[in-house]
Amino acid sequence: MLLSFPQKKVKARGEQTLIPRGCHVVPPRNDVGIIPHSAYIYYLKYHCLKNDTTTNVSIPRNLLLLLSFFEGACVMVAELAGGKMLAPFYGTSLYVWASTLALTLGGLTIGYYWGGELSKKDLPQRKKTLFLILAIASALVIVMPMTARFIMARTLDMGFLTGVITSQIFFLMPPIMGMGMVSPMLISLIAENNNSGKAAGLIYAISTLGGVLATMITGFWLVPLVGISLPCIVAGGLLLLLTIIVLRPKNKIMAGVLLLLLVPAFFFYRSNQHRETDKYKILYHTEGMLGQVKVVDFTYTENGLNIPSRVMLVNHNWQTWIDRNDKNFSFLYYTRFTNAIIRSMPQGSKALLIGLGGGTVAHQLEQHGMSYDAVEIDGRLPELAEKYFGLKHAIANTAVDDGRHYINVCKKKYDLIIVDALLGENIPSHLLSKESFEQMKKLLTDNGKIFIEFDGIRQEDDGLAQQMVYNTLNSAGLNTRIFSSSPKRTNYDIMYIAGKTKDNTYDTTQIITDKYYPIKGQLKLFDVTDMLGNPSVAVITDENPGLDYYLRDRMVAFREDYLGNYNAEFLEDNMSFFR
Repeated sequence: MLLSFPQKKVKARGEQTLIPRGCHVVPPRNDVGIIPHSAYIYYLKYHCLKNDTTTNVSIPRNLLLLLSFFEGACVMVAELAGGKMLAPFYGTSLYVWASTLALTLGGLTIGYYWGGELSKKDLPQRKKTLFLILAIASALVIVMPMTARFIMARTLDMGFLTGVITSQIFFLMPPIMGMGMVSPMLISLIAENNNSGKAAGLIYAISTLGGVLATMITGFWLVPLVGISLPCIVAGGLLLLLTIIVLRPKNKIMAGVLLLLLVPAFFFYRSNQHRETDKYKILYHTEGMLGQVKVVDFTYTENGLNIPSRVMLVNHNWQTWIDRNDKNFSFLYYTRFTNAIIRSMPQGSKALLIGLGGGTVAHQLEQHGMSYDAVEIDGRLPELAEKYFGLKHAIANTAVDDGRHYINVCKKKYDLIIVDALLGENIPSHLLSKESFEQMKKLLTDNGKIFIEFDGIRQEDDGLAQQMVYNTLNSAGLNTRIFSSSPKRTNYDIMYIAGKTKDNTYDTTQIITDKYYPIKGQLKLFDVTDMLGNPSVAVITDENPGLDYYLRDRMVAFREDYLGNYNAEFLEDNMSFFR
């Protein structure tokens, strides 16, 4: 019998009947004021027991809390993985993470509301609905690596922002929305004697704790170790299995079918470990909190030449690109200018390199016998630079740190500081502020120089961002000149060279031509300082960075261009986008 809770006795026609304590219904009476026993039992069943919340004791409270814990963990695994899955397709700019956060919160908002509505159902229906919601939501997390790749491969032709948002609406929002519906329903199951506030606080605390632990474990351990896909499969699988154990659904066939989704999910995970396609050979592939890193070999064809190439891809941005047979040779234009500046430095000079990457610039420093310190925020890269890109001292010379923090605490002096930390659409504006340049100035010797590689001015841009960097260097008390990788043109890579004093001794340094870069001449021929025509006097500060805002169109255009050229080719060649 269901009446397994505190009870009281009442009389109906001389018989004693048990009803739940606290139930205050008024049963019907006949014309002489007597309560027929059968009428009382009918009324008790459909008007008292139906509304009594203490009948939830058939599911132990601790198991419901365990469900809440794993649901919270699964939400954060899905959100973290959803953002990381976007990276090789759409990058990691502020737009991408803003979309991830907005759609996660949007999914939870809708889920909370509908979960509250569904919690009005009677107990048997609530349990059945809760099982369906949890089972489907956890199954969607299991298959999210597959659905994400499938959907994003079909949104490449959309605009950048449209593609980002559309992709996440279809592969991230549904499981988040489903899990958002769970908490209100669990609250309705554990609330006793109208203690809904206490129940809500407990459920949300347990759920959030699960999310916190899952974020730490997934971000700092699982993703770097096994990639993005496996945490989704494991988290979704555990939640689905726990849902079946705790809620014990009558429909065993549906539960079994959903569990079978683990098979294709694991197959997808294993297939993504494949490291070679018709055109590309993946030598190294890891995921991490700081992004995806790949080292890939392929043959590049230019002007009838087949050049054996090696590239480091960070979130599918071409971070380093060299000739496999000649590791001194880089395909990136600006490295001809870093090489020129390094060759112009006196013997015994010491350099600071902010941004190691694959080590092209560090390799130039080593080739010219210059002592250097490097700063790289991603601890994987120094080892890769030595293993795949020919460096000898990258591990010993590199501090794993953020460049801004390093210069804030550094006590050394340098003759040359090279800022090589820009990558694709990611602009480290905290390294380009007035306060940052003032700190770098303190680290320079009297004749020291700062070299910064930056984006050129696109035809449709007004050059405000480039002018702001120039203004900021000058406002920090540095004498600054601007050079372009193509004479008298500002739509190619531009470079800033700044120092404490006016020093033009490097003007006669030769830019050396090669098989990929045919332009040569003295460095002064590439000076475009007078070509920046924007009249703005704005500067970049820590309090008002501004640079990301003024480069927003460029960030979007870069990704759209990149999607059309490289990602489409990677997809066509069936390269794995994430593990």
